[in-house]
Formats: sequence, structure tokens, C-alpha cells
Amino acid sequence: MILGVVLVGSFMAILDVFIVTQGLPSIKTSLGAGVADLELVVSAYSLVYAVFLITGGRLGDILDRKRIFLSGMTVFTVASALAGYAPSAAVLIGARALQGLGAALMYPQVLSIIQVTFKGSERSLALGLFAATSGIGAITGNIVGGLLIQLNLAGLSWRPIFLVNVPVGIIGVLAGFLVLHPSRTERAPKLDLPGVGLISLFLVSLVLPLAEGQQTGWPNWMIMLLILSFPVLALFVIYERKRTKNGEDPLVDMDLFKHRSFAVGIPLTLLYYVTASGLFFTLVLFLQSGLGFSPIISGLSFAQLNIGFITASLLGPRLIRSFGNRVLSLAYILQTAGLGWIILTLNSYGASLTLYELSPPLIVFGAGAGFALSPLLGVILSGVPSQEAGEASGVVSTSFQIGNTVGISLFGHLYYRFLNGQQSPTSYIDAFKTTVPFFVILSVAGFLLVFLLSQHRARQIIHRLEA
Repeated sequence: MILGVVLVGSFMAILDVFIVTQGLPSIKTSLGAGVADLELVVSAYSLVYAVFLITGGRLGDILDRKRIFLSGMTVFTVASALAGYAPSAAVLIGARALQGLGAALMYPQVLSIIQVTFKGSERSLALGLFAATSGIGAITGNIVGGLLIQLNLAGLSWRPIFLVNVPVGIIGVLAGFLVLHPSRTERAPKLDLPGVGLISLFLVSLVLPLAEGQQTGWPNWMIMLLILSFPVLALFVIYERKRTKNGEDPLVDMDLFKHRSFAVGIPLTLLYYVTASGLFFTLVLFLQSGLGFSPIISGLSFAQLNIGFITASLLGPRLIRSFGNRVLSLAYILQTAGLGWIILTLNSYGASLTLYELSPPLIVFGAGAGFALSPLLGVILSGVPSQEAGEASGVVSTSFQIGNTVGISLFGHLYYRFLNGQQSPTSYIDAFKTTVPFFVILSVAGFLLVFLLSQHRARQIIHRLEA
């Protein structure tokens, strides 16, 4: 019951990152929204979500994970209703930002609650289900959005993509109130407000240019903002180290990175999400504009990814008990094999490529993604003390969002550069063929990083989980 409630929250938070894209044409028509408005409808959610994830996780440690989770779900549900009934683009943008705040309060508590509630094989299974749910939310967002808009329920056009969250959220809040247990650290730390300010400034400086730079043509102020993000991050690290040394409560305890599992796991997570989000973004463009697939057939292509992903997510935690980090190595081998198979398939079939030929490599890539995510989460969090579960979950969840944003921005930029202004199906296919090898490089980099997690360390992690 506990797992079911928190997974509903994580599914809604991830789904709403992706579901809105299918509604943009309808929103433009019905609300008279301009291009800048549409960009903000998408990015307002992701930006606020990314900025407050670490703070949201820490608030759970301080105030009570149940209370913050239910508060976040309540804010998210109210914001979804506001978005669904928004009379103007400005109200919709504001509602999307409020949704992002609710998601940032809610989502980090999911990993924290799993970490403190489950032990041993139950925790491994819970993390596997969490990974599967997150993957389903990411992959099916476009499918669900397209289906709801096509059904045009009660003549509401795009509005059901937000309103669907309302009954789910209400049921989730009521169920959570009944089944979740209060939990927080034994000695509630104080909230590090200067740390909140610095990490928020860093994330705004990083995420805003990455989310909006491509569409705005990279003006000088946005490039400077992006450059500024790195010294701000350095200042945050120095400040947090000083705070820890003085015996004060930091927002992020830098000692977390002394755990090799955490220090290596966060870069692996970033690589994972950069690869996955970049591939999903360019794959949609390739399928619909290059191959002329309808939204439904394009959605079925993503369903092939889902088949491999869900199956591997559920198998991964069981395999890691026997094979340790070799499961993560297998994951990146499968990802690389799937990407290589996509390249061979493109070279063989070209513009005549159908879903039938594309399905096997997508299933293989999806399996690699599934074998990576759920064991990776277990490895990262296994070395983290329960009293630091919230801040660790906030860092992990923030790496999800940074990876997503970097992946879409980086590979969107590459893909459009390779298109070079051409709009023919052949140009879309050629651009995708040129982009895929870069995903291969990232998968190989992930494979090599896994070797920094020693097998001896993996065995220690497994024994601790079983204990």
C-alpha cells in the first residue's frame, strides 16, 4: 500500500514533464499563445521542478517525509486543476510552475520513503518498481497526451492532459494520509537557507539556458548565465564543506560523495538520462518527420522501448544479487548493441523502414536502460545513512532533471545542426543516422565508469541490503 501510493506520485511527476508536448498546437489555437508562451508552458514546470528538488528532499528529512509528500501531491493536484481550467496562457504558465513546485516536494520523498521503509530484497524490488514506473511515465507521456487530445473528451481539447491528474491526486492524498507512516531524521537539522539560495541560483543558471537557449538563439546574456553556473556551483561546494566543518547542518552533506557508490553513481545517472532523453527527443522527430509515422504508430514505437525497459527493471534487482555490478555492465552492453543495431537497420532500410524492423533494436535498447536504472539506484542509495536519505534522494532526483534537460538541449542542438535547415524526409533520416553514434559514445562511457565500482564493493552493498 505504501509503495503503491508513492509510485502514483512519482508517475504523475514524471508524466507531466512529457505529456504537455502533444497539447501545444491546441493550446496555441485556443489561448492565442505565442511561441515564447508555448516554450514557457513546457519549461516553467521543468525549471521549478529541478530548482527545488534538493530543497524538497531536505525538507522531508527535517519536517516529516509523509507531510511533505502529501503537501507536494496536494499542491500538484490543485495546480493541475488550475492548468486544466486556465483562461489564458499566463495563468497556464503560472499553474505549470506551481505544478513543478508540487512535484519537487513530492518526488524526492518517494526514494526516501522506499529507503527507510523497505529492507533487503523488498527494497531491491521496490527500487525496481520505482525505476519501471519512472520509465513508463517518461516513455508514455507523449502517448497518453496524444490519446487524450485525440479523444477530445467533452470537447475540452488539450485540457484533460492536466485534469486527469485531479482525481488521481485526490485519491493519492487520501490514501497517503491513511497508509503512510511519519518519518524524519532523529535529530531534525535546520534548513540551510544560504545553501538553498546558492543551489537554486546554480540550477537556474544551468537549466534555464539549456531549456531555452536553442529556441531563443543563444543571446549573450544566456551564454553568460550558463558560464556563471559553474563558479556558483564551486561556491556552493565550498560553503557546504565549511558548514559541515563548523558542525552546522548543510543542505547537502559533501561527505556523501566519500561513498564511492554515490560519487560514481551520480555521474552514471547523469549519463543515463542525457542518453535516454536525447534519444527520445530525436527519435520522435525522426519517426514523425522522417518516416512519416502517425502519432499513434510513433507511440507504438515507444511501447517497444517500454517492453524491454519494464521487463529488465523487474529482473535487474534480482540479477544484481548474483552478479553484482556485472548487471550494470550488461546494461550498457545492451544499450550499445541496441544503438548499433539501429544504425545497421537505418543503413539497410532507409526511408522504407517500418515499425516491424525497428522494434527489435528498440526492445534491446529498452532492456539495457531497464537493467541500468533500478540496480543503479540501489547502488547509489545503499551507502547512504537513513538520516540523510532525503538530501541524497534530492541530489539523485536533481541529477535526473539535469540529465533530461542537458540531453534534450544537447541532442536537439546537434540534430537541428545536422538537419541544416532541410525539411525533407531524407534529411531527417540522415540527421538521425549522424546523431546515433554520439549516443553510442555515451553508452560506452557509462560501461567504463561501472568499473570504478569495484566488485568487492558491490558484494558489500548486496550483503548490507540483505541484512
